[in-house]
Amino acid sequence: MDEIRALNNTTGPSIPAILSPSYTIFVPHLVGNKDAIQAISPKTETYGEHPRQKLDVYRPKCDIPPSAPIMAFFHGGGFVAGDKISSQVPEGLVLHNLGTFFASRGIITIIPNYRRVNSEIGGEDAEFPSGGEDASLVMKWLETFASDQKRDVYLMGNSAGGVHISTFLFEPRFLEQRLSYFSGEKSIMLKGVIEVAVPCHFRKTATSRLETLRKYYGNENDVETKCVYGLLEAIVHSKQSREEVGVPKVLALLGQYDPAYEIGEPMEDFVALWKKTWREGLEFAIMEGHNHISPPLALMSGDAKGERWGEDVVKWIQASK
Repeated sequence: MDEIRALNNTTGPSIPAILSPSYTIFVPHLVGNKDAIQAISPKTETYGEHPRQKLDVYRPKCDIPPSAPIMAFFHGGGFVAGDKISSQVPEGLVLHNLGTFFASRGIITIIPNYRRVNSEIGGEDAEFPSGGEDASLVMKWLETFASDQKRDVYLMGNSAGGVHISTFLFEPRFLEQRLSYFSGEKSIMLKGVIEVAVPCHFRKTATSRLETLRKYYGNENDVETKCVYGLLEAIVHSKQSREEVGVPKVLALLGQYDPAYEIGEPMEDFVALWKKTWREGLEFAIMEGHNHISPPLALMSGDAKGERWGEDVVKWIQASK
């Protein structure tokens, strides 16, 4: 992680500036650990009718006990990019590394793709609340996957992926489904959500991102009310409890070198609103030494400090049983 600190000292936390260099730092380490990363092979499944609605399943190599939890990880990509297997890294090692990391610790790990906003690099016509809809479909797929095992499920989202799982978590149209996971009537129970460096609002976002936000959310007022903070704010005004809206506990993680205006302050505002409203049910922690790009890349890189955030997530899940 010394190289990530040096990168921050040289370029600052700007996401475009650190994107490529962060991959350059970690790729040699991941390639060096290729055999360990590829020790668990994913199985690709379809969770919806759209060609983009596919997911990879990473199962622990040992016998899976009925108590084994499931975690679904939604990748980042600024609403326009990202994939369950990154084309930027040789031999499909990212996000294979993340799937193997958590599966090797006894967590059945699901990594889905989701629809993206149209841009010059592609897209699948994503518009709000498509991210929440994709998360909803993944959860419904997990009901069948779990069968009658009554498994605990955790949602984790990184950056834009965190926006999408939060849409599922707070948007009223998914209320009935969320409550069904609270009541125990389904084969899965949503026990927790892990938010990793999520832009919870966009009040000080870079001008270059505004067009993407308009395409996804709509006008300026839509961006304000449909973002993660805005959706939680609407629940606050309704004076409903977490139980009434089917919201489980949350672990919120912020990189030490995440950009303050785009990620840090929005996450801190979200945490403050949650704690002012519900007081309990949310833990907030800093991922020491990480920038906005590095957390997924660090897993199975051989850097114990870089992997610490993943170990902390495992401990949090184990303590939630």
